[in-house]
Amino acid sequence: MALPDFTMRQLLEAGIHFGHQKSRWNPKMEQYIFGTRNKIHIMDLSKTVPLLHQALVAVRDVVAGGGRVLFVGTKRQASDPIKLAAQSCAQYYINHRWLGGALTNWNTVSNSIKRLNELNKILESDAHGLTKKELLKMTREQNKLDRAIGGIKDMGGIPNLIFIIDTNKESLAVAEAKKLGIPLVAVLDSNCNPDDIDFPIPGNDDASRAIELYCDLIARAALDGISQAHGDAGFDLGDSADLPEDVVAEVEAATDAEIEAPAAAEEVAAPVVEEAPKEKAAPKAKAAPKEKAAPKAKAAPKAEAAAPAGDDDLKELSGVGPALEKKLHAAGITTFAQIAAWNDAEVEEFGEKLSFKGRIEREGWIDQAKKLSK
Repeated sequence: MALPDFTMRQLLEAGIHFGHQKSRWNPKMEQYIFGTRNKIHIMDLSKTVPLLHQALVAVRDVVAGGGRVLFVGTKRQASDPIKLAAQSCAQYYINHRWLGGALTNWNTVSNSIKRLNELNKILESDAHGLTKKELLKMTREQNKLDRAIGGIKDMGGIPNLIFIIDTNKESLAVAEAKKLGIPLVAVLDSNCNPDDIDFPIPGNDDASRAIELYCDLIARAALDGISQAHGDAGFDLGDSADLPEDVVAEVEAATDAEIEAPAAAEEVAAPVVEEAPKEKAAPKAKAAPKEKAAPKAKAAPKAEAAAPAGDDDLKELSGVGPALEKKLHAAGITTFAQIAAWNDAEVEEFGEKLSFKGRIEREGWIDQAKKLSK
């Protein structure tokens, strides 16, 4: 895949250039406003286009590095597009209501996620021994939790990037992301404050068509990141693994049976008197294709992909995928002991060098490395 393309015409057709009434504007958005028409601010799409491209690149790079993206949009017209977009690219979402402390108090949220998983297991089973009243109470609790945290129940930790529709409505999400140092990609209308946004996208945040376009582009950028991660790891999704030995054995047995069956039929059909033409048994030599077992030798390239004997599998660290491991190897980091020995200066240096500033502390790499190196 490639980074999704878009044109200024698409943005115009989606109504992205329409801002709010002039009386409702935020003066800090002046640099992104083209002018006023009928007392309504018109956004400068010549600035929106490059900023939207930068946001798509940021999303792709985070996902390609094994990171998580959280989609946030709780207003009515954004709820469904946010959910569908996140699900289409295997990311996470909050589309009902932002729970205070959803990120800064992750331990408590984790307990709620555990409770939701317990309820799902109970209600998916026959739920024997429960009265109708107990069953109804559990169902209501499950629905309430699913609306609130159903989109992040599999996230496993705080996200590496957050995409937000309407920063005014999602002010709690912006504040928590700022506190934790999580980068933000956000759509900013003429009444928004761009100060705390790392990757602003100036444009209409109310029109349904505009919201659907934003979500579609961000989701496709995330899919491009997934594709790039697999490409950097050096394997194709459709041809990445050798066949299991039991499957190879079944295929070889079937092949041998197909080869031997015609030979046996020829022997039965041959006249008994003509013993001399026993040379016809030569077709059995076709059994030679048994050498097709040789493809098992394809396992040899695994030795090339494997890390040297003294290296550790850095993918055991939280948030480290094949692409990020490759970057760490290129920077000379191949063992847990090296990471465990980092000081503050080295943490900052590698955070800058590998373009994931603040992530080492958030994910607790040093503590994990110390445990894994023992």
